[in-house]
Amino acid sequence: MIKRSRFIELLIVFITFLLYIILPQINISGYIQATITSKLIFYVCTCILLFVFCLIKSLISEKAIIRISKLDIALLVLVSYLSFNRYFIQSYFGFSVRFVELIGLSFLYISLKRLSFKNYPWLLLAIIVSGIGQAVYGNLQLMGYCMSNHPGFRMTGSFFNPGPYAGFLVSIWVISMGMYLFKEKIISQVHSSFEKNSFVIWSGTIKMAFEYIPLLGLITITLVLPGTQSRAAWLAAVISSLIIIELRYLIYKKYYRNSNMFKKSFLIISFIGLVILGLFVVYNYKKGSSDGRLFIWKVTTHMIAETPVFGKGFDQFKANYMKQQADYFAKNGKASEAMVADNTYYSFNDWLQFTAENGLVGFALLTMTIFFLFKMKVSKEIHCISLICRMCLLSIGIFAFFSYPLQILPIKVLLISMLGILSKSDVKQYTLIRGEDKKKLWVFKTAILFLGIICIEKSISYAKDLDEGFRAWENARKWQQYGYYKGALIAYDSAYHVFKNDGDFLMNYGQALAIAGNHQNAILILERAKHFLNTTIIEISLGDSYKAIKEYNKAEIAYQQAANMIPSKFYANYLLAKLYDDSGQANKAIAMARKIQNKEVKVPSKAIIEIQDAMKKILAKYKKP
Repeated sequence: MIKRSRFIELLIVFITFLLYIILPQINISGYIQATITSKLIFYVCTCILLFVFCLIKSLISEKAIIRISKLDIALLVLVSYLSFNRYFIQSYFGFSVRFVELIGLSFLYISLKRLSFKNYPWLLLAIIVSGIGQAVYGNLQLMGYCMSNHPGFRMTGSFFNPGPYAGFLVSIWVISMGMYLFKEKIISQVHSSFEKNSFVIWSGTIKMAFEYIPLLGLITITLVLPGTQSRAAWLAAVISSLIIIELRYLIYKKYYRNSNMFKKSFLIISFIGLVILGLFVVYNYKKGSSDGRLFIWKVTTHMIAETPVFGKGFDQFKANYMKQQADYFAKNGKASEAMVADNTYYSFNDWLQFTAENGLVGFALLTMTIFFLFKMKVSKEIHCISLICRMCLLSIGIFAFFSYPLQILPIKVLLISMLGILSKSDVKQYTLIRGEDKKKLWVFKTAILFLGIICIEKSISYAKDLDEGFRAWENARKWQQYGYYKGALIAYDSAYHVFKNDGDFLMNYGQALAIAGNHQNAILILERAKHFLNTTIIEISLGDSYKAIKEYNKAEIAYQQAANMIPSKFYANYLLAKLYDDSGQANKAIAMARKIQNKEVKVPSKAIIEIQDAMKKILAKYKKP
């Protein structure tokens, strides 16, 4: 029985090992937003497989012992709050890829806790191998041997743009550095887990693997990270590296301890100066991008102030942000801020976005979780591993101040894995269940089996629906591009039961209905979409459909909302001018035409010249003799 249990555990480790290596590389064509959705499908299927083996392991075990740490309790409370707030406190909750991922991540966390300590170094090695694969892929993209996933960037890895790609790489950079700096202790720990006979056989191989794979990870990621042009990743790499080097060699501690007051003061002032200089350089490196992010943060704080206690709901940032931005510009927008505004899905600061979505209650629970994370005491034998995990979490946390790692599945897998390892290494564990009585154990196993079968059946069915839905959505999008709207609408309709609460899907579906001339249904779909997503695309499509059925007042409201969302753009104002002209509202048409003529051009283009020419014709039409 013990051998069978150990064999099942090895299978779980092997599947997790493959998950770490394969998941980031997944980018299967045929799915809508393939860099995101194909990873999700693979992850869900892998989690189901892991669940099956974890269930078998529980059933063949001779004891039922469940231990939890303070970190487990804090995470359970946090996830429970996020779910309760999403389903019971908020008015609307949509289909959420992030929530599906959250369920899978929760299970991954539990399965990692069921593994023994000796497996963790190997799993960290698998993560580094994954990073090496991505770094090589990025270099091949730079050299032109592989296609990028974004038309505006040469290098994205298997992600949708360089931002999340850089965030993933920098997280693994820290793990690689930690594994390399503490290689002697880690190799010794791995050796101690082997039996004497097998130790002799595998000793050289183990030493080479744990010495050269982390070094290779450092080299390959170092070569590619500058090319991502991600300032957030660079900052995370520098800060995390300095701290982990200090933890290894205690350079600062030794110097500070032997310094007088003058030297200590000079050291502190120099450090603060370097930080300020670094932030200044990072800000000015791409000033336009920096100003754009500062503006998004500003509007996000207005969202927080609007619903401070419970926020807007899990994954509801994209449903509310653009309305908040439109309201801001309608009231007091500045010309300089209007020039950096655009359609926004992310806050580019996950700390702010988390608070906007989940309120101060959610932020307080998150703070409590972080407190327990850094207060825990770990066992000495895996002290080095725990330091590496904490530094990886720190790098993700720093990156989260300037980007959106909590929206990227491979980064979240790393985060949850680090949390699972740290929770397992906590020396203070509370025994929740200890079942050794055979009758009680039989009842417990029967209940576990019954619930497990239900969960597996439901998960497989849901994974199948997601797979078919994402493929149908992608087919619909392609047919829509080629002008075959009949086929596109059939495909959209077949996926509607899966994505009827997904803003992006409803936006695409509504656009197709509007272009096909089915304006009444287009309005119904687009108005529904606004509960889950709000962009200028939805508002303009709504305006077009309302105009087509001659509901000019509603069309004007939709176009004006689109214009307020991104004041620097010309198209919504152009549509307003055409609406006023077509509906005989001469004074409004003249005023809007003059506004467009005097409007500052952000990026000159042929389309803007054509719009300005159209405005000249409107002004000439209404010019009095």
